[in-house]
Formats: sequence, C-alpha cells, structure tokens
Amino acid sequence: MILLIIITITVPILLVVAFTTLFERQVMASMQRRMGPQTSGIGGLLQPFYDGLKLGVKEPILPELSASGAFSTAPMIAFILSQVSLSIIFISDSSYQGIILMALSSLAVYGVLLAGWASNSKYAFLGALRSVALMVSYELGFGAVLLSICLFLTDSTGMKSLNFADASPFVQAALLPLLLVFLICILAESKRIPFDLPEAEAELVAGFNVEYSSLGFALFFIAEYANLAILSAIASIYFLGGFSALKIITLLFGFVWVRGTLPRYRADSFMRLGWKALLPLSLALFSFYANFDLIF
Repeated sequence: MILLIIITITVPILLVVAFTTLFERQVMASMQRRMGPQTSGIGGLLQPFYDGLKLGVKEPILPELSASGAFSTAPMIAFILSQVSLSIIFISDSSYQGIILMALSSLAVYGVLLAGWASNSKYAFLGALRSVALMVSYELGFGAVLLSICLFLTDSTGMKSLNFADASPFVQAALLPLLLVFLICILAESKRIPFDLPEAEAELVAGFNVEYSSLGFALFFIAEYANLAILSAIASIYFLGGFSALKIITLLFGFVWVRGTLPRYRADSFMRLGWKALLPLSLALFSFYANFDLIF
C-alpha cells in the first residue's frame, strides 16, 4: 500500500518534469530561432526520457575529500521535499496547507546548503551561500503574500476553501499587486533567471551542484522543475480561479519567456530588491488586505 502511494505521487511529477523540460527547450529554441529536440520521437517527445536514461546509467562520482554521506543525502532531501509538497497540494485537505507549504519551501534550502558544504568545492559552497542569501531576501515577502491571499478570501490557509471565482471583479482586480509579487517570488524560489544566483554559470560554473553527476544531478534537476510546476499550480489556485492545466502551462510559458529575455541580477542587486522593495511592499499589501473590510 505504501509503495503504491509512493508510485502514485512520484510518477506524475516525473512526467510533469519531463514534459516541462521539453516544453522549455522547444520554446527557447523558437525564441532563439533555432531547432529544438526533433529527432527523438515525434517532436522530440522521447528526448526527456533519453536524458533521464543517460543520467541513470552514469557512474556516480564522489569528489575527493568530500563528505560522502552528506554529499549523497543532499539531492534526496531536495527530491523528497518536492514530492511532499505535491502531496500536500493534491492529496491533503488540511486548512493549514499554505503554512505547511511555506515551511517546506523554507526547508528546501538545507539540501542546497548541505550539497555546497559536502562537495569540498569553493564554487559549490559559494552557490550554497548565495542560495541561503536568496532565500532570506524573499521568504518573508513570499509568506506575507500567501497569508494575504488566504486570509483575504477565506479564514484559513487551505486551498480547497478558496472562493476567488466568486469574488467581485473589484476584489479580483485588487489582488493583482499580490499576483505580481508572488510571481517574482516564484522565480526566486525556483532559482530561475533573473534570480538564478546559486547556479550562475558565468561566475560559479554550475553553483551548488557543480560536483554532481548521474542520479544526484538528476534528483536536483527534478526537484527544481517540480517546484516550478508546484508553484505555478499554487498561483493558478490562489490567483487565477482554480487549478487548470492551461493556466499552469501559460504561467510556465511566462517563466520561460523571462529566461529567454532578461539578464541575471547581481547578488547585491537582488538583496536590495528583496529587502527594500519586495518585503516593504508585501507587508504593506498584507496590512491593506487584512483591513480591507474596514477600509471598504
């Protein structure tokens, strides 16, 4: 029974990640006026599975003088947290879903930090430190946005009790600033351009996962794209009137478009953005929505 539950949770997210990566590669190829994956099946549909097979058969290599136990554990932490987040959204019916997801997103940085420390590489360690700095800069604003939308539309943080679709057009328009801040936080949470500071290739080679290959790299890769899909689903549920595959694909296209058009923030620039713009704006919006009934 437990094995069936694990398979039920794991297989869908693996398929989502596989086709999300294919979708991103095809969109990026179209934006850059080049050919994307074409030869592996119809439209390159088999390319993600070939990539997964290639990583699966590679030999895992432990860096010299690395902490082998922590080095091997870090990718599993990231992968397991992404699976738990998925189960919280689609299986759990708790009124504390929002709070639990915030806690899980805060825990995800420990896998990255552990990977950077255990790799015995200055590039990996600097990438891990950047990931911690990134998380500290946006996490408070991210939490304030989640609490604002939940408490504004309902009296709990559960997703199934949201009544966004029944809200008036005025109320829906009032939530647009929250949506903007939330989308920025999604890019930071998933370490995507322009906030991919922990993996900046030009500065840190590949950041915290520079020493990983084989299944270790695959687990980090799956966790990253799974978190992006999960956060897109949360945005669809909270701000776009409910869960819908079309809405999630539209959000994913927007994130790919951002990757293809915007440059990367410097680390100090993002910290200024987080502490001097996102956090004050999020707290101001939280105060506004918490007293919305009194104001109007």
